[in-house]
Amino acid sequence: MNDLDHNAAGNLPFDHSIAFDPAQDFEQFLKLVPVKWVVYLLADEQDNPVQLLCVKNLRYSLKRRLGGDEMIGPTRRVNYRDLVRHIHWRRVDSAFEADWLYYEAARFLFPQTYQGMVGFRPAWFIHFDPDAAFPRYQKTIRLNSSAGVFIGPVEDKHAAARLIELIEDAFDLCRYYNILLQSPGAVACAYKEMGKCPAPCDGSISMEQYRRLIEWSGQVLVDPADFVREQTRRMEQAAAELRFETAAKIKAYIQQLSVLGKGPFRHVGRLENFQYLSLQRGPRAGTVKVLLIARGEIEEILGLIDESFKPADVMRLALEDAARGTRLIDAQGAERIGIVSHHLFSPKQAQGVFLPLSHLDEKSILKAYRDLQKQKIQEEVADEGVVKELQAM
Repeated sequence: MNDLDHNAAGNLPFDHSIAFDPAQDFEQFLKLVPVKWVVYLLADEQDNPVQLLCVKNLRYSLKRRLGGDEMIGPTRRVNYRDLVRHIHWRRVDSAFEADWLYYEAARFLFPQTYQGMVGFRPAWFIHFDPDAAFPRYQKTIRLNSSAGVFIGPVEDKHAAARLIELIEDAFDLCRYYNILLQSPGAVACAYKEMGKCPAPCDGSISMEQYRRLIEWSGQVLVDPADFVREQTRRMEQAAAELRFETAAKIKAYIQQLSVLGKGPFRHVGRLENFQYLSLQRGPRAGTVKVLLIARGEIEEILGLIDESFKPADVMRLALEDAARGTRLIDAQGAERIGIVSHHLFSPKQAQGVFLPLSHLDEKSILKAYRDLQKQKIQEEVADEGVVKELQAM
């Protein structure tokens, strides 16, 4: 890629640039760059990318890399001082912002190789199409189908597999897809004999009935509260009528469903509702960057300088922006959802605050601002504090 300043300015997340001349006073040069956390790019005379980094201290990083030979691996050296002529950077103030902007830069600069180099984990969902000829649940990281329903994210692929097993057991769904494909002329498996499958495979119920059962199970998976309350009433009624064996079975069923919405499943929802308002630390104490996450996009929409802001204005701006329309999630959108999902499942001590738009109100926004101020501040480091690093091939 050539000419970053002109062709790439609108696509890269950098908002500061400086030229490097190895003949100039190096100490004076270093004073022109901040001692701050940044995503930055080293580029050559033609502005071709040399190295993309995320570091906690830009000044120290440049001192180390442009001060002389720098080791790359155990045997190879590269003289950045002779090669680098341009530095582009953007200040970041949180781990989430750093991950997001580093991803955007890596995707643009290294479109053929970035996926195997940035190290971000994908977001895992489960998918089903209730109108398919033979519907079933499957775990997936591909979110670009216009058919069916995506539910997630869950913590990892193992959690996705456990969630499918849970829903199959809870709603007596078909466990053997190869047999289901033979419907309605198959020989039913042992689950029918145990009363744990309605056996659409041998025509005991129609495939249309089975499709509606799959659809219903998905509705419960996303919002289990009403269903659990209904089962609790059934349990209490059975106990009142002295049908204790029935009550015990219903209780066990409720306990089976009690894991929904918890642990690795605590962020489960429909993909179209994967929309968040995220509050992340700003450049100074008390300041906050407000980011909107919607439609597979991440956008900084507002900056707050102190607690005097009006939560109603923040909420209105976020909801108006999110309502601009929906579109199919492309591959890059799925990757951004993966970055957000990683932070949703990370420890909360210093990861910002994420508010689902579906539950957004003025009180939650103000509370999120105050909760963010209580989180641990990222400490400044005396060395470069490398977080991520990509070398041009």
